[in-house]
Amino acid sequence: MYNDPFIILVIILAVLSGGLVKGTLGFGMPMVALPIIAFVLPATTAMILLCAPIILTNFLQIKFKQGVSSYRFLPMFLSMILGLIIGARLILEININTITQIIALSIIFAALVNCFGIKINNINTKSEKTITIILGFGSGILGGLSTFYGPPMLAYLVAADLPKEKFVRTVSTMYFIGSFPLYGSLIYYGFATTQDLIVSLGLLIPAFISQQIGTKIRDKINQKQFRICILATLIILGVSLLIKTL
Repeated sequence: MYNDPFIILVIILAVLSGGLVKGTLGFGMPMVALPIIAFVLPATTAMILLCAPIILTNFLQIKFKQGVSSYRFLPMFLSMILGLIIGARLILEININTITQIIALSIIFAALVNCFGIKINNINTKSEKTITIILGFGSGILGGLSTFYGPPMLAYLVAADLPKEKFVRTVSTMYFIGSFPLYGSLIYYGFATTQDLIVSLGLLIPAFISQQIGTKIRDKINQKQFRICILATLIILGVSLLIKTL
C-alpha cells in the first residue's frame, strides 16, 4: 500500500496539517492527521504511522531547560497511563461508538462552558486531585481505543487558565508521557508492522517542518486569541467525533 503515490501524498499532507496545528496550539497532531489518514488506510494503521511524529513534536515542546511545569497535574498523567494500557487492550473487544459519542458531547459542553469564561483557579487541591485522576483514567481509556486521549483533559486545562506557553508545555508533557504506554501496547498487541514503523520515522521530517511554522504563528497571537483558537478547535473536534459515530 505504501507504493501508491496517492496514499503517500495523503499521509504527508495529513502530518503537515497536524504538525501546523500542533505547533500553533500545543496539541492537535492526532486529532487532525488521524481522520485524514483513515480515509486511505485502516484507523489502526493510521494510529501507528503517527507514533514517531507525535513523540517528536511533543518532546520538542516540553522545553526541559525551562523546568517541569506539570507537577500539579501529575496524578492525572499517572491515571492516564493506566487507562491507556487498559484501553489499548479493549480495542480488541469493544464497540466504542457509544463511548465516543459521550466523550464528544462532553468536549462540546466543556468548550461551550469555557466560552463563557468559566475558570477553576479557586478549586482546592484535594478536589482537583480527585477530579483529575478520574479525568485522566477516562481519557486514557478513550485514548487506548482511539488515540484521542487529550480532549477531556484539554478542556480541564483550558478552564485552569494556564498562561499560553505553560499550557503548551503541560499539554506536550501529557501527550509525550502517554505516547509510550499507548504505542507500546498497540505494538505489543500486533497492530504495527516493521514497514509501518519505518514510514512513521520518515514522517518526522514533515512533522518537524510544519511544527516550526506553527510555533512562529503562536508567537504572534496573544493569550485571548490563543484561548479562542483552542476552544474553537475543541468544538470542531467534538462535532467531528460525533459525526464519525453516526
